[in-house]
Amino acid sequence: MNRKKMLPLVVLAAGVVVLAVVLAVLKFSQTGQETVNPTLCGFSAEEIDRISYSGDNEEATLLKGSEGNWMLESDPTLPLDQEVVAALVEKYATLTPQRQLQGDELAEIPSMSDTLRMVLTIASGESTCTLTVDQANNVADIYYVYAGDGSVYTVAQDDLIGLCKDPRDLYKAQTLTDQEADDVATMQVGDLTFTQTDGNWTLADDASYPLDQDAVEKMANTVCGLQTDWSITTPEADMTYGLDQPDVTVTLTFTDGTILTVRFGNLTAEDDTLCYVASSGAPTIVYEANADYKSAYAVTKESLYDDTATAETAEEEDTIIAEHPVGGKDDYADVESKN
Repeated sequence: MNRKKMLPLVVLAAGVVVLAVVLAVLKFSQTGQETVNPTLCGFSAEEIDRISYSGDNEEATLLKGSEGNWMLESDPTLPLDQEVVAALVEKYATLTPQRQLQGDELAEIPSMSDTLRMVLTIASGESTCTLTVDQANNVADIYYVYAGDGSVYTVAQDDLIGLCKDPRDLYKAQTLTDQEADDVATMQVGDLTFTQTDGNWTLADDASYPLDQDAVEKMANTVCGLQTDWSITTPEADMTYGLDQPDVTVTLTFTDGTILTVRFGNLTAEDDTLCYVASSGAPTIVYEANADYKSAYAVTKESLYDDTATAETAEEEDTIIAEHPVGGKDDYADVESKN
């Protein structure tokens, strides 16, 4: 075909493409789809400084402090795992709709129910985004989410899992001391007092008593390695927790002279796998910790008797006597000393 005849066709085709693009842009503007944010809240994780949630039987508000640390509004001194909270904030920041419902689609979905699934509020400075999560469409695996401006979105069900966390899931476990069992000079458990010298434990009032070293070491390690499950930052009186008459009291004196006393009280009312714990290192706080920690101290002097150590000692003595039948072990030692 002649190039001169093709030129008008090319120009016409280009014009059609341009017109199609313009029409598409106009249609997009009329439907309001250009206002849809890639994410529902429109804030980055760094910009968010407040999150409130209610749903899944949980209700809490998290605030970002002036130094960037997150805290629970209802209990600002409760230690939170900042990494866990940061991951939660990231989920809020990246919460993305599948699509925004328009026109006839809005008339086809169920009316908003009286029992909402969740209400989420995300804030950055003075700007706030409120998202109301209503009924699920289990066939499509989505929830209908209503924004504060009246927009309605569909969001994948999996994306909303774990947004309303129990504050316990955000808690940072605490330890009672930074020192280790090797740093313990003496340990008192009930009426038993133990002394540690070069890694060897003895009874303070009966140094020759053969002790089960592993059992005594476990008692020291239990205090030094204990991790808490919760902190009651404004506790009631000790009697509320059985700490006025504790089941176990352990006092450690470290080689640097510092003293730590730990009391183990009752099982908690909500969870019988936990017990109350008080530490002289934090006298205004009552902790909850694994109740199994207490089992390390279910001992008596008799139960700590090391039969193995006694047998080894007897075997050593018998061997020496058998090798030197004229005299006993002490006689052999005397001979050696004279030589």
